[in-house]
Order: sequence, then structure tokens, then C-alpha cells
Amino acid sequence: MKITQISLLALACAAPLAARAGVDIGIGVNIGVPEVVVRSAPPQERYESPGRAPGPGYFYIRGHWAWHHEQWEWISGRWELPANGATWVAGQWVARGNGWIWVEGHYVTTYAPPPGPPVGEVYVDVAPPAPVAEAIPMAPGPDFFWIGGRWQWNGRWVWVNGHFDRHPHYHPGAYWENGHWDNYHGRYVWREGRWH
Repeated sequence: MKITQISLLALACAAPLAARAGVDIGIGVNIGVPEVVVRSAPPQERYESPGRAPGPGYFYIRGHWAWHHEQWEWISGRWELPANGATWVAGQWVARGNGWIWVEGHYVTTYAPPPGPPVGEVYVDVAPPAPVAEAIPMAPGPDFFWIGGRWQWNGRWVWVNGHFDRHPHYHPGAYWENGHWDNYHGRYVWREGRWH
């Protein structure tokens, strides 16, 4: 209860300062910290010449306008080395109600899709799990065929979803024969599917 009263008192004291600065104070929904809403639009971006990267793998984070001390200030860009597999999403000013808020730039980690079918014969000592029942959607056209999903070995079993594909030389009676895992002397080997 006391924390709520202190918080309300702090906001009440800050209100005259915010009004004088042309700033509204609100609570950010995503991060739960106060966000600044600036009433005037940010100036046009400046052109920056980033120069040479300091080393391989570096990328340039462009500069941007920031609201400091009741005025717009330019924050210069910088070179940065990303974490493995991360992609930078640039920060930006976004119109909100009767003003603008800054959405901070951040890294997003992306995951690579599972690799394609193994090259050559791969023998696995562990039996593949039972096939996953897939709901097959409507084909995008008369010459498309459903290629069923399959289990793939990548140091562990990974399910690869099925998809539609077009026969390279479509003719009436054409079809896809799914690949399968063959038991060969107690070990499992992948036999690739093929067009007929």
C-alpha cells in the first residue's frame, strides 16, 4: 500500500516537469518501466558514413535521434559484433496517441531449419519413432503431390513436416513414393523417396 502511495506521489511531482518538457509519462506494457512519449516528431535521420568494419563479422548499428533534456539529440551509430546466430532488429520511433515513443533495438536469435536428407547412407542404431499423423491440406494444383513427413536423424530423431511438391515431368498416373527407414541387420538406413 505504501509503495503505491509513494509511486503516485512521484508521478504527481513529475507531472509539472513533464508538461513543461512536452513529454507525457506512461507505463510501458511490455517491460513495466516508465516510457517517454514525446509530443514532437523526431527530426529526419542524418546520413552517417560508417567507415570500415573493425573486423570480420561486425555490423553497423545506425545512429538515431534521442530525446534528452527537453530536446532532440543525435546518437551516433556504432559497430558491433553479434552473438552467434543473433540478428539485430533496429530501434525506431513509433507514433503513439498524440506523440512518439522509442522502441529500443534488440537482438533476435534465429534457429536454422533442420538440414536436408543425409548424403549417402547413414546407419542409425536406434529405431525411428512411429510416423506422425499429418493433416494433409488441399493441393495447390492438379499436378502437385503430397510428400509425407519423415523422421530424420541429426544425432537424435527430428520430425521433418510433409509438404506439397510438383512432379518434375508431370504426366497422368504420376505419383510420389515416400522414403522410409529400412532395418538392415539391426541398424536403420534411410531409403530416399522417388517420383514415378
